[in-house]
Amino acid sequence: MLTTLFGLQPNKVASAITSSLIKLSINATTQLETITTTTIETTKPKLEEVRVNMAEMRAESKPVELVTSVGSCVAICLYDSVNMCGGLAHIMLPKSAIAPQEPLPGKFADTAVPALAKAVRKLGRKEARLSAKIAGGANMFPNMNGLNIGLKNIEGVKAALAEHKIRLIAEDVGDAHGRRVTFDVTTGIATVKRFNGDETKL
Repeated sequence: MLTTLFGLQPNKVASAITSSLIKLSINATTQLETITTTTIETTKPKLEEVRVNMAEMRAESKPVELVTSVGSCVAICLYDSVNMCGGLAHIMLPKSAIAPQEPLPGKFADTAVPALAKAVRKLGRKEARLSAKIAGGANMFPNMNGLNIGLKNIEGVKAALAEHKIRLIAEDVGDAHGRRVTFDVTTGIATVKRFNGDETKL
């Protein structure tokens, strides 16, 4: 008679060992997949940064981050959630009426919004669905009464977005600090770093 182990017949012992090995293999595979996924996410290559200067605008469909820095100016980020592309404008003033012959539409809120929307729509193959995020409009000279150009820029941008029926879904505006704005055109995420150290994702 064959000797039993832990009260089990030999064939049952072999079956139990096999079952345990399978479970160990599954657990090891799961742990490896978790480690691999974490490593991939941690080492994911940083997107190329494309600078958008004052009074400029840019629209992109390739995976890049559009970057600008604003004080009293406002960064307008438009995202097309259907075609997964977008653009950024760095406006300086609210109204183009003060300089009607200005060749840079990105300089003013009322000309930048329609021009940027047109540029983003041209990138997509399907009908665009645009939304907006804005940042900036700081009051850089709080002691000078009547010169809060930041507030006027915010109001001008919001009026232009409403006029062109583009929904404003997030904002980080006002206060007295400048900001660095990074806009991922493929995800629509805008990262706003205030010059006082605070950081917000829109």
